[in-house]
Amino acid sequence: MKTRLIAAASAGLLAILLGGCGGMSVSEKTDRIKLASDPAGATAYADGNELGATPLEISPGAHFRSGFIGMSYRYYGKLSFKRPGCEPYAVEVNDAVLARDVHAKLKCDPGYHPPSLAAAADDKYTERLERIETLRKKGLISDKEYKALRKHILDEL
Repeated sequence: MKTRLIAAASAGLLAILLGGCGGMSVSEKTDRIKLASDPAGATAYADGNELGATPLEISPGAHFRSGFIGMSYRYYGKLSFKRPGCEPYAVEVNDAVLARDVHAKLKCDPGYHPPSLAAAADDKYTERLERIETLRKKGLISDKEYKALRKHILDEL
């Protein structure tokens, strides 16, 4: 009698677990969601793995872990957004968060200006000029070689 009761309870528990929460699996709860940020263009991450730049659309099941938390089968993890000049934004995810689109309002520095490509190019030329100057001072290249190299670098500008 006791063995039949345990077997019936085990079968019932197994049916509940295989049937999912309320008869709906995690993948049926949320197929695709949109990730957006204000300002747009932030890079979105799921548990540290890059998803792409906002706005974008994802399938949560493809990017977040899922498993039993207590007696419920749920999504869990961390969704974060990063953009140069803005504070990082992060939220712990669960089924409720991933059941709808996510919009991150980023706190950005209004005075932030991304470094320009021209500044990076100037640094490259400055570095090269300094390197040949050091070679000349160490006697590794002659004054004539130094002048030729310097002219070549400056002509590239």
